[in-house]
Amino acid sequence: MNNLNQILGHLFLLFMLLLAGCGPVLNPYNEDFKCRAKDDAGECIDTPTAYQKARHPETEIEVVPTLTENAQQEVQDNRYRIVAELLKEETKPLLQPPKILRVLLLPYKGEDEELFMSRYVYLKIEDSQWVLTDLEEQ
Repeated sequence: MNNLNQILGHLFLLFMLLLAGCGPVLNPYNEDFKCRAKDDAGECIDTPTAYQKARHPETEIEVVPTLTENAQQEVQDNRYRIVAELLKEETKPLLQPPKILRVLLLPYKGEDEELFMSRYVYLKIEDSQWVLTDLEEQ
């Protein structure tokens, strides 16, 4: 009975070690990562930037700063200004494309025992038409 208690105790300890797999018992490395690379040992950069530098070493990678609230408002104002200018322009005619219906024909047997396999048939159900024009329909 004593051996059984020892085996159960060892199994319990092993189980607890497995549960704490990412803890300090099995992970001796410091969790506080701060890049301390020397000049000749590389550089401290995030993963996407490192990937870009590895893929395209000849190009300069720009660091894009986050937009402040004022800059975001300015971007939004510019978008509104562009849309307003487009609305003021003279309307230009547009050609709406025709509407096409794709129909799947499933396999079937013909009159003379021939076999027709599945295929698509395309049908024009509506012609193209001009929109945003001053043409009067007659």
